[in-house]
Amino acid sequence: MSELAYDVAGSGEPLVLVHGLASSRRCWDLVIDDLARDFTVYAIDLPGHGESAPVPGQSETPATEMALAVGRFLDAQGIDRAHMCGNSLGGWTVLEAAADGRASSVVALCPAGLWEPITEPMGMIQFNRRSAVMLRRALPAIMKVPPLRRTLVRAGAERPAQVPYRVAVDAALAQADATGFTQAHDGALHRRFERADAISTDVPVVIAFGDNDRILPYPRFQKRDLAPDHARWDVLWNCGHAPMWDLPRVTTELIRTTAAGSTAG
Repeated sequence: MSELAYDVAGSGEPLVLVHGLASSRRCWDLVIDDLARDFTVYAIDLPGHGESAPVPGQSETPATEMALAVGRFLDAQGIDRAHMCGNSLGGWTVLEAAADGRASSVVALCPAGLWEPITEPMGMIQFNRRSAVMLRRALPAIMKVPPLRRTLVRAGAERPAQVPYRVAVDAALAQADATGFTQAHDGALHRRFERADAISTDVPVVIAFGDNDRILPYPRFQKRDLAPDHARWDVLWNCGHAPMWDLPRVTTELIRTTAAGSTAG
């Protein structure tokens, strides 16, 4: 399998940032500089997203497989364990990576997988993907019109007016260009996170959902009984599905305080 594309910044303990379905490592651009003051930050592209090739020969790539790809990435960097933060599918992925023993601490932002297994494609996700593909060439121009940009990022952000042009464009292009979209999407169907008991209690876990998450709304997609018993569950107010856009400072402090509580070696 090909290597994962990534950016690295800063110095300190390793921190891996994992994006969601049909996204890319660019989704973390509003928080990386802040985090790089305290961590060596690795923002990665999951298989079939951003600049990473999809897993060859697979029709489905579940979060367990994504987590193994993260583990191989850590091996390539000579890292045993890292602090991890993931959003949406990335949140599910870092929980699986923690169950694999690769996390020192975990912040799962609006994670997928804490649900009764989904058997049909989710309408909003499919609509967003089709729209991005159809409008691919016009996206940079469309995003220059503030009212249109706010409308297009509204599904993910509760505060769309504060999402910068470049972040919005990168997010839309990532939606259109995700070669592994179908693999990752279908890999989430008929599955859920089921390995909470495998996450060591010495690994701090925080699960945080926006109070107005339109992609994974409460209560259907936010089942607390699927989280580790020792996990802290936070609700982020005036926040949508992408806390790193709506609440970048809250996001970075959540990562810092969770990492500070780690005793995992």
